Parts: sequence; C-alpha cells; structure tokens
Amino acid sequence: MTIFDKVIEIYRDKYICFHCLGRMFSLLGTDTTNHDRGNSLLLAITMENHRAYLSQKDNYDNASQILKLLAEKAKYTPAQSVLEKEGIEYDKPDFAEKCYLCDDIFNDTDMYAKRAEDYLKNVEFANFLIGTALDAQIINREDNFKATHNLLEAESFKNHFNREVGKELSLILNKPAEFRMPDITIIYSIKFGSFDLTLLLRSIFIYGRYNKFVRGIPQTHWDCRLCRGKGCKSCKFTGKQYPTSVEELMSPKFVSEAKADGSKFHGAGREDIDVKMLGTGRPFVLELINPKVRTLDLKKIQNKVNKSNKRKIKVNDLQYSSKEQVKNLKLSAENTKKVYNAIVISKEAISKSQFDDLLKKLKSVYEKQKLQQRTPIRVSHRRADKIREKKIFRVEGKFIKPNVSEFIVEAQGGTYIKELISGDNGRTTPSFSDIFGFSLECKKLDVIQIKK
Repeated sequence: MTIFDKVIEIYRDKYICFHCLGRMFSLLGTDTTNHDRGNSLLLAITMENHRAYLSQKDNYDNASQILKLLAEKAKYTPAQSVLEKEGIEYDKPDFAEKCYLCDDIFNDTDMYAKRAEDYLKNVEFANFLIGTALDAQIINREDNFKATHNLLEAESFKNHFNREVGKELSLILNKPAEFRMPDITIIYSIKFGSFDLTLLLRSIFIYGRYNKFVRGIPQTHWDCRLCRGKGCKSCKFTGKQYPTSVEELMSPKFVSEAKADGSKFHGAGREDIDVKMLGTGRPFVLELINPKVRTLDLKKIQNKVNKSNKRKIKVNDLQYSSKEQVKNLKLSAENTKKVYNAIVISKEAISKSQFDDLLKKLKSVYEKQKLQQRTPIRVSHRRADKIREKKIFRVEGKFIKPNVSEFIVEAQGGTYIKELISGDNGRTTPSFSDIFGFSLECKKLDVIQIKK
C-alpha cells in the first residue's frame, strides 16, 4: 500500500487535520513541518486524481470519488476547487467537525502560548522548556488509530505539541527553548476541550559557609519526636523538636528575595546541637525551590541574615552553585579533615606530668592505628548500625587542672568526637578513655576548622 493509499484509507475512516496527517508520516522526509507535509500529501493526491480524471481512462470514476473524499471528508479546498472547475457536484463538508486525533488543538497553538505568557509575567527566566501531560483518552485514541491504519512513521502528539507551542512562545517572549537545563518548564495538562498549565521553576543553588556561635541550635529543622510535626502539647503545638535551627534562621531571607516556594538545606556534614561551628565555617548549599527571581544580590542577603542573627549564626562566602555541588558536598564530607576543640573532664585527678605522659601515649597510638567506631548509642535510632574506620590525624592537649583538660583533635570527616573521648561503652576503640586507663567525658565541643 502506498502512502497515498494510506491517506485515502484514513479519510474514509476519520477526519484529521493537516497537522495530524503530516505527523502520521513525520519520519518520512525532512526540512518541513507536519502541517506542510500533510498539505503536500493532499495536494499530491488531488493532482494525481485530477490528472486521472482528465485522462478519461478506466479509473475516471475512481478519480472523481477520491476527489470527492478529499473535498468532503478532508475538507481540502484545492480538491473542492477541482470539482467545481470540472462541474462535479459534492456535499459540503461539515466545518464544525473537529480533528479526530487532536480536537483541533494544533490549530490553536498560539492560544496555548499566550496563556503561558500570562503565567510568566512575574517570573524571571532566561530560557524555557515545554512539557505535556496528556489525558488517557487522547493517548488511547491515537494508539488505536495508528494500529488500525498500521502507521509506523508517526510522531507523537507530545513531541509535536511541545515543538509547535515552543516555537510560538519563543517568538512571543524572544527567549530560547532549552532542553538540558531550562530555567523553567511549562507543563500543559491536556484533555479534549480543556487544559491546565503548571510552571516548574528550576531550583537556584547558593553555596556558602555558616558559623554557629551558640549551643542548643541544630543545623536543620527537626519535627517533634512525639507528634512528627503535627503539633502536640510536648512541642507547644509548633510541630518542632527545637524552637529554631541554622536552616530556619538563614533561609527565610533567601526565600523572600527569590520569591521562592521554599528551600532545602544541604550541609557538608553536621555538628551536634550542643556544638559550636567556629573558624571559617561549615560549607553548605541552600536550594531555593521554584524561585520567581533568579538574579539575587547575595551580598545584600548575607548582610540581612547576619544582621538579624547577631551572636547566633553568620553566613559568608555566598556564591551561585549547582545540583552537582550538592552531590559533591555529600560525597566529599567523609574525605574532609575537621579540627575540634574539646574540654574534657575526668573523675580521676592527675598531675600535669601524668597528663603529659598520657598525651604522648595518645599521640603514639593514633599515629599507628585507625579508629574503629560502631554507630554511637545516642544516634543508633536514626543511623545504620555499622562499624566505621576513621583516621585521627593530630591530637594536641593542654592540662588545665587535675580533672580538666583541653584537646585539639584533627580527625577524618564523620568521626564521632564525643565517643572518641568516652569510648561509648566499648563501641569506639581505641578511645581516649582506653588509652588514659580511666573514664573521660567531653564536656564542651567546638568545630574550629573544616579542611578540604
């Protein structure tokens, strides 16, 4: 069966528009549109059968019937003109009848583009992508139609719609389509007779470092353990385990400036709630979700955050980042070196000379062997129970008084420093307590540097 035969078969079955006819054969031929391809097919069939009609041969009646089919069922004006020229009567087509496959959607792509233009008036973006979610009725109808007529070279409804609306919108906005990382994706949810439009704005990622100057503030929001965020008497109906967090202190300023729907905080590790984060700060990436403003004055935001959170937190080194850096931040956390200051107490009183001897022993042990840490008891309810091998790079100590000492510890990222000191009932070995020969406890802990 030739392509012409298939086209004739299609119109004996259903009426479809030029756009849909062309896309049924979209893989055949290049450098044209589906609309022009459909028109060209009908024009070629009209010309072929007009010629056959004029030749007065055996297929005279067949040619006139095909011309009538194109005039009446395909609503093809050139075929109507041929019939009128040759004095052949035909029934006027039903111009109210819509395309069986697209319901005339492809004749109204400018309307879809203009609706998107209205939605985008208060959104900042440099490029866009069109996406489509089709109702099952449209998909099933088209699949059955292609199967019935054995149409193997067709382009999908989605691809055709995305391209045509994308071209219209690009002209209206004077902005390009972007297929890899669009600033905004415009999703059309289409049914026959109606459609909805949803905007998906690509997140903005802001890298920076934060300091935490007070104890009692976690890095990120914690839902109340009892109600899991719903609100109860225990949390005073806030839904939160702690009143605030580093994330909650900084993110509102970013969200407000970007006119975003919300944010996600990604840190390079985290310190305990009772641990300060000093020095140059901990790296983080703040992801701003569905931002309507993409060009931000990061210096202004930094000043706002720091001014409103004096003596609590500070952010610095803000710069635009990416989703890839979030992944790198997580992957590299264990490969960083972190320097801690720990105030340690013990029940046993020792002299300075005893402390100095024990400190030498401590250094010697960690120079020779790595630390074996089983997940600490205090976090075992939320962390996998496994043994982690960690390297202690440096230990410096200072005698303060017989039962108080101060240590500087440089350790591999992910080391539990409190347990390094206490031993955690034998779950961390060798611990400071093991080496000293008596129980030690970390009373205060600060992160003073995070190295790459």
